[in-house]
Amino acid sequence: MAVGVTAQEILAHPRFAEARAAHVDAVVQLFKADPLALQMMADAGIIILRGFIVGFHFAFDPEDRSTWATPGNVRRILGERGLASPRRVDDLLARFRQAGYVEAAPAPDDRRVTILVPTARVIAHDRRHLAAYHRFLLDLFPGRGYEWALEQDERTHRLIRLSGLRDLPRALSVLGHEAIRLFLQRDAGYLALLLVMQASLSDPDHLTWTSMSNDLGVARSHLRTLFSEAERAGYVSLRIGQGRPVEILPPLWTAYDQFLAEIEADQDAIAQAAFARSP
Repeated sequence: MAVGVTAQEILAHPRFAEARAAHVDAVVQLFKADPLALQMMADAGIIILRGFIVGFHFAFDPEDRSTWATPGNVRRILGERGLASPRRVDDLLARFRQAGYVEAAPAPDDRRVTILVPTARVIAHDRRHLAAYHRFLLDLFPGRGYEWALEQDERTHRLIRLSGLRDLPRALSVLGHEAIRLFLQRDAGYLALLLVMQASLSDPDHLTWTSMSNDLGVARSHLRTLFSEAERAGYVSLRIGQGRPVEILPPLWTAYDQFLAEIEADQDAIAQAAFARSP
């Protein structure tokens, strides 16, 4: 297995800023192009649950109940890691079912037990979202297997998700960053942050509260409340009446860069383990 790249190596890479801008553009385009993607990336709980259910779907073994994505298994594993309360998991699962993102199938040997099966559209979105993170790694570290993200083949997607299940601390590390968690825990909060970042990096005068509200399907008052909280924390400045509505301050840029570098380093470790297992 190839030696993993570190967050420090990612941050120090001379093309980091360029790759970061391309990554932000890719994720924004992903959710703007597909209403399903917007819903699948609304907050950290949904992002984690989506990847978790897809991973379990790939790992399913009718002889091994620990690989079954039953509501009880999902509730237990996410709860044990402090990622969501049982009630939160139940609420998310109900939303997934109502929206048709998962289907319920009976267990092989007990029809009273329900197994959650992601739809083909959800699996395809999960693959595109994962590929957006691996294209970042491809930009900085070609030759490590990330060319798969250009074609987005189903086999490699499956191998990487299975590898993530074997290394859950890395796969679920997304909430370990206080500044970014502020956005990840709010409805459409992380996506709103990416819209502001994208505008800051390319066209700051184009962004308005109304354009963000339309893109994300949330009220302007919700966005103002979110960024007002971020302003009190010292992460942004609200520039009312001065063109762009939000200015990202240096502490948040620093926090995001560290967040992205650490997430990508975890993704690299998971992917390299998957590639090493591949025949």
